[in-house]
Amino acid sequence: MLVLKIAVRYLLALRKASTVQILSFLSFLGILLGSLAMVLVLSAFNGFEDLLKKVYHFQDPDLRIEKKHGKFFQIPQDKLDMISKSSQIQSSFEVLVDKASIQYGEGQMVVEIVGVDPGIVAVSRLDTSITDGAFVLKDKAGSGAVLSIGIKNALNVSLQNVFEFIRIHYPKRKKILKLGTSRIFNQLVVRPTGVVQMDENKVFLPIEEVRKLMDKPAGMNYLDIYVRKEGSVEQAQEEISKILGDEFLVKNENQQHADLYKVMMIEKLFVFLALGFIILISTFNLFVSSTMLVIDKKADFRIYSAMGFDPAQGAQVIRLTGGIITLSGLVIGVVIGAALVEIQKIFGFVPLGMSTTLIRSYPVELHFPDILAISVWVLISSVIALIIPGRRAEKMVQGVN
Repeated sequence: MLVLKIAVRYLLALRKASTVQILSFLSFLGILLGSLAMVLVLSAFNGFEDLLKKVYHFQDPDLRIEKKHGKFFQIPQDKLDMISKSSQIQSSFEVLVDKASIQYGEGQMVVEIVGVDPGIVAVSRLDTSITDGAFVLKDKAGSGAVLSIGIKNALNVSLQNVFEFIRIHYPKRKKILKLGTSRIFNQLVVRPTGVVQMDENKVFLPIEEVRKLMDKPAGMNYLDIYVRKEGSVEQAQEEISKILGDEFLVKNENQQHADLYKVMMIEKLFVFLALGFIILISTFNLFVSSTMLVIDKKADFRIYSAMGFDPAQGAQVIRLTGGIITLSGLVIGVVIGAALVEIQKIFGFVPLGMSTTLIRSYPVELHFPDILAISVWVLISSVIALIIPGRRAEKMVQGVN
């Protein structure tokens, strides 16, 4: 208790504009701002990651089967029957995907066409992201195409214009001797029926029409699996993996975008290290200010030695003084950062500055592991910075200097 009182008294005594006071304040300010910046930046990374997961949740199936080597494959019918009979699985759909050229009016662009069974709408979450029209791929009027909002904006597609159709061109698989003619392309003409809110330029079409367009009467790029509401995705994934063997990959929602999440984690790590370096510089100021405090209080330590002060207690005085500065900056920085994150979540004061995005303001989310990592980094940096000044104070109490 005596050591703590002396440490607090030294901090309160730093009232005049001395070098020790300036360095101590800079140390406090650096740790505060560094902690604050780390909380805000890491929260922004968390916000974007959570946003991506929510967006992809509406687009992706519960499980997606891919070929480990190669993009196009077929699954034996007996294995498909075993998958469909699983108590965990509600439905499975073959998906055919490739790049193609689409034309609407005078506009033309290359997009990704996605052939799916029209029945997928009943079990998937795709229709929840509809912004215009409906997710209709087949009705009495014929085949329909559902576009992503980027294609609609780029080609000025109007769902109300019943006289304008989308023309999709795909190269024929057979070699054509006379190049430069329209015969080298298969063509599909469909009407636009809906628009979905997604960043990728995709066109959803009935898989039968896509098979004709690509000259692929059988096979798929993916097999999308939807699990029953009462079922377990993990259990279904394990069962399907046993049925298909090592030739296929069975991916859950997160694994379908593993590369993207991995890149975000690496970026987050590098940002953490960059901001952590700033905190290290601030703790160097702490090292200098604590060393100068030892020199400034040299006479006091000789008195403590004469009073029978234990040498370890002299080191504790300096380390507690630095520790109070560190904890004050850390706690205040984290509290202010957490408050700003909550304000941004509620009011969205900081906009993204882009009108075509899904959201208007920066998404933020505060995770406890980030707070823990920031605290550990700051405390370890401060402990390292206070080792040498503490030892010097200990020697002074021993009467070495």
